[in-house]
Parts: sequence; structure tokens; C-alpha cells
Amino acid sequence: MSSPDEQVVEVSQFETDDPELSGQMTMTTTLTDVDGGTEVLIVHEGIPDSVPAADNETGTRMALDDLADLVETD
Repeated sequence: MSSPDEQVVEVSQFETDDPELSGQMTMTTTLTDVDGGTEVLIVHEGIPDSVPAADNETGTRMALDDLADLVETD
């Protein structure tokens, strides 16, 4: 029996004096059971225009790599 997908929605408010970085960002993470593991889909909304998408993607991948190091077993 499979379990339903799990979803976490986080809303972050940036605290900064820089108007180009101020605002609110929503990050929605969806976890889906797949054969042999879990698929992770992360959608960011409201990323400030001054933050390059590639930098945001790199940071997200680094965070997922760190998480994998904590939870995966050999």
C-alpha cells in the first residue's frame, strides 16, 4: 500500500534594507514515493529579481545534497 504524496509549503519574509532583496518567497516541496526512493520537487515563487535563478538552483541542490548525506545509508 502506498502513502499519498507529502507537501510542505514555507513562506519566508526577507529582512533587509536592500529594496532589491526585500519581499516574500514561497517554497513548496512535494515528496512522492517512487520505486527505490523518494522524488523531491521544489518550486520557488517570489524569488527577488536580483537573485540569479542559477544561484538559487545551486543553493537548493547543495541543501538537498546535505540532506541526502544525513539520511542515506550505504
